[in-house]
Amino acid sequence: MNLRLLKSKIKSIGNVGQITRAMQLVSAVKMKKSQQRAAEGKPYRLNLEATIEKVVASSPIEDHPLMLTKDPALKKIAIVISSNKGLCGVFNFNLFRFIDRELGAEIKNYQFIVLGNKAKQFLFHYGGEIVADFSDKLPFESNVTALYELILERFQTDKNQKVELFYNQFVSSLVYKPTKKTLLPLDVAAFVPKEISLSEYLVQPDAGLVLSGLFSFFVESQIRGAIEESEAAEHSARMIAMKSATDNTEDLVSRLTLLRNSLRQTRITNELLDMNTAKLAVS
Repeated sequence: MNLRLLKSKIKSIGNVGQITRAMQLVSAVKMKKSQQRAAEGKPYRLNLEATIEKVVASSPIEDHPLMLTKDPALKKIAIVISSNKGLCGVFNFNLFRFIDRELGAEIKNYQFIVLGNKAKQFLFHYGGEIVADFSDKLPFESNVTALYELILERFQTDKNQKVELFYNQFVSSLVYKPTKKTLLPLDVAAFVPKEISLSEYLVQPDAGLVLSGLFSFFVESQIRGAIEESEAAEHSARMIAMKSATDNTEDLVSRLTLLRNSLRQTRITNELLDMNTAKLAVS
């Protein structure tokens, strides 16, 4: 191998390593911020659920519009949250494989709302029917209200029988898992209080009116929480992928440097042998 070409290759790989290291650091900062936002939102969601339980304790809710079972012949609608960009390892691949396993041949009974260009590309090739795309408006959290109003309108006007949510749930900096949640209809059993006495709470002006607002906040918070966790998982996956790429470039540079040194030593040895042979021939 030509030493000049080898030297150029080592320099190019080193430059790639600098880029991947910078991307790793940027992803680590973004992951920390996203993780913090996701953690800060959990107390709100927990308190919201506790408040709903208290209101439910004072009034039956089986007939609430967001809890009604729809015609099984209607299509379901799925919200899929992915990333807009690549270079994040198997982050999107694991989610799409999970969707394929969950839906399979049932995809014809689904319509999709996507957040993320990767989900849009996957569903286009998968044959899914996309009814709305919120990928272009960033950050994704700014779409929560519009997204909620869309699924609420489709659910209440009997366009869809169920609303489901697919995303990557953030577990830790090294672990995330594809998750499926049912947003609508709301599960009655999930809000049945276990240790709350009916005589402890007085709801005014009306339990049904209060629950309507609380349920809206609850569904929106579920969507917002999924977006926050998905972003934290995405940055975590990208950080890990870029760290792996950086380690690979360092290893490759090390091996190519050894090869360059070996070739250079071989060239020096050959030149010394030539000089010695020429000296012997002259003498």
